Amino acid sequence: MLLLAALLAAQCPSEWRFLFANGPQGEDVAGNRAELIAAVRRGSPLRVGWGEAAADDKWSVEEFSDVGFTNIIRGRDLVVQLEPALIQSDYLDATKATLRAEPLEWRAIMSTDGRFDAQMTDRATGKLFRTLRQRTRIHWYALAPDPKCDTRTAIDSAPPGRSNILVESIKPAE
Repeated sequence: MLLLAALLAAQCPSEWRFLFANGPQGEDVAGNRAELIAAVRRGSPLRVGWGEAAADDKWSVEEFSDVGFTNIIRGRDLVVQLEPALIQSDYLDATKATLRAEPLEWRAIMSTDGRFDAQMTDRATGKLFRTLRQRTRIHWYALAPDPKCDTRTAIDSAPPGRSNILVESIKPAE
């Protein structure tokens, strides 16, 4: 059985694959939403990509991030938290891109519904510096075999009627 699994893995290697793109309002733009969700249920790590460009093509920026915490909501949408990063001094001119003198940490959440919310926090004080609520086209990638030959089991962690058993709920004293 292990030999068969090794042979299948060699014929169907895991690599970073584009699986799906949603538009700013959550509309399906390219790829296959069901294949993306199946890849998550099979344990594949995710990356997302997004970008902006001037209408006159004078500037553009494309950004990519690894995904950390992931939710599958109602079996249709993904909501993910991106890996934290430090804000750069410039995003449009590579010769000017450095880390800011006053470090700001960036955290973001994205969803297949087109939402892209980001927060910047002053690392020195811990205070929230800025919140950006946006809508954008998002490209979704998974480290996975080709969906046509992916034989890994997709686990549905929340079949109908499944509930966590609350053992204890503790609120800190005020």
